[in-house]
Amino acid sequence: MTGRVRIRDSLSFGWRTFRRNTLFFMVLLMILGIPLAILGALLGGLPPGGADPSRLLLEVTLWALRSLAAMVIIVVSLSFLDRGAFDMERLKRMKPLFIPFIVGTFLFFSLVSVGVVLLVVPGVYIAIRFQFTPYLIIDGGMGPIDAFKAAWAMTRGLGLELFLLLLSIVGLNILGAVPLGLGLLITVPVTFLAHAMVYRDLASLP
Repeated sequence: MTGRVRIRDSLSFGWRTFRRNTLFFMVLLMILGIPLAILGALLGGLPPGGADPSRLLLEVTLWALRSLAAMVIIVVSLSFLDRGAFDMERLKRMKPLFIPFIVGTFLFFSLVSVGVVLLVVPGVYIAIRFQFTPYLIIDGGMGPIDAFKAAWAMTRGLGLELFLLLLSIVGLNILGAVPLGLGLLITVPVTFLAHAMVYRDLASLP
C-alpha cells in the first residue's frame, strides 16, 4: 500500500463539506433525482423490448439526463474541493463537453459491462482503472480516448487502494439505503465529494 489514496481523509472531507452545506446538497439531490425517478417509473411501465418509439425516446432521454446529472455532480464536487462553494460559472463552461462526456461515460459503462459478463472480476478491474475518466473529461477538457489513457496511467499501481475506496463508497451507500433509502441523502454527497478529493490527489501527482 502506497498511501496515495487517502480514503479516510477524503471521507472526512466529504462529511465536513456536507455538514456545512446540508440544505444545498439535499436540494441538489432532489433536483437531479426526481426527474430521473419519474422517467424511470414511466420506462418501467412500458412493455419490455421491442421497437416501441416511446420506449426508445424515454431511454435516450433518461441516458442524457443521467449523463447531465453526473456532470453536475462532478462540477459541484470539484467546486467545493477547489473553492469551498458551488461555482455556477464553472458549470456553464461545461456545455461544450456534454457530448464528449456522454461518449466517454457510454464507453466506460460498456467496458465495465463486458468485464462483468467475463466473470465479474475483469469488470471490477476495468471500473477501478478507468473510474476517473469522467473527471478528466470535465476537469481536463480531454477527449474520451485521451481521458481513458490518462485515467489508466493515473491509477497504475494503485489497484488495491482504489479497490478499498470502491468498497468504502459502495458500503456506505448500502448502509444509506437501509432506512428506506433516506440515508442516501447523506451518503451520496459524502461519497461523491470523497471521490473527487481522491481524483484531485492523484491528478496532482507527477
